[in-house]
Amino acid sequence: MTWAWIIVFIGLLPWLALAAMIMATCRHVRSLARSKSESVPSVSVICPARDEADEIEAAVRTRLRDPARWLEFILVNDRSTDATGDIIDKIASEDDRVKAIHIDQLPDGWLGKVNAQQQGVDKATGDWLLFSDGDVHVDAGLVEQAIAWAQEEHADHVALIPRIKGGPLIMRMCLPVMMLILVATLRLWRANDDNHERAMGVGAFNLVRRDALERAGGMESLRMEIADDVGVGMIIQQSGGRSRLAVAPDRLWVAWYRTRRDFLKGMEKGAAKFGNRLQLLMHSILVLLLCLSVLSPYIMLALWPILPLPVALIALATAIIGIVTTTASALRFALPKEWAMLVPCGLLMALFVGQRSLWKAVIKGGVDWKGDAHTLHSAQAGARVKL
Repeated sequence: MTWAWIIVFIGLLPWLALAAMIMATCRHVRSLARSKSESVPSVSVICPARDEADEIEAAVRTRLRDPARWLEFILVNDRSTDATGDIIDKIASEDDRVKAIHIDQLPDGWLGKVNAQQQGVDKATGDWLLFSDGDVHVDAGLVEQAIAWAQEEHADHVALIPRIKGGPLIMRMCLPVMMLILVATLRLWRANDDNHERAMGVGAFNLVRRDALERAGGMESLRMEIADDVGVGMIIQQSGGRSRLAVAPDRLWVAWYRTRRDFLKGMEKGAAKFGNRLQLLMHSILVLLLCLSVLSPYIMLALWPILPLPVALIALATAIIGIVTTTASALRFALPKEWAMLVPCGLLMALFVGQRSLWKAVIKGGVDWKGDAHTLHSAQAGARVKL
């Protein structure tokens, strides 16, 4: 049964590689310490929001529980068609630390979210800028703890990974597998290594020293970057600054996508990172082959009665490695543990979501994001983040 030996090793090797990556990432990306800063600079919290009426008020009010007067909050309504703008105005009228900005038109050559962030920067007065999505919940004191860590590490940028709360079933199934993909493609174990240009950014919490951002080209250098959050960390690192990444799931959380439709739609934008139509087709085939490779141990277990015992035992060991690796990642990043242990189901669902996104981009020749259409060419032309 030569074929069985070939298949079992094709499944073993990627899981061993993923296990090594996750172990390294868990070792280097730690939980944020609850430190206090002796001297806290002024911080401007910039929250872009588009059609977030169902979540933005509750999220912003968690931020406002922090009584610090060195905090200012800039809420940017990016062409919302729901009540987001009214909610922002209401909150601004109740707290003098809050500024409301309303955007009616998108300038040519800008993505909506990046433009909203830039509008916030223009109004900000802080020495540090915190880019944080409008639906993110932040515990009081977290910003000071992040500043303290930045000062301790002499860092110009601090990104924090949140806990993802709730969401549709399809998203919860995919999350543990998506984190494995994120770790592998962005090499997260190098995120805190100054010897590598592999910084990470997080849309939930991207804290950056203002002068370091300006030195790196500012948000204008990311005006057509779909992965703008990762882009902030990368341009800081590439311009000679120091970037740091930690997790803070006990103090930072987000209801990432609230419906199945929103999740599927949100996943479509990632296809624009993979090039033109031909490159997308090639990536589609590569994703399929990789998914079959990591699924093969679980498929082999179903053939246990006809397999040679050594092959069956290797398949079983590989399947266990896969479950332990995915569960370890889920524990570190506060992802659904039950779906980490059911990793074959998550792999199949993630395969469906990924193939759907790639093929939609192939057919349309572009992607839609937050109501704006972008061609594959324009997305590639403005890309700063390379996978």
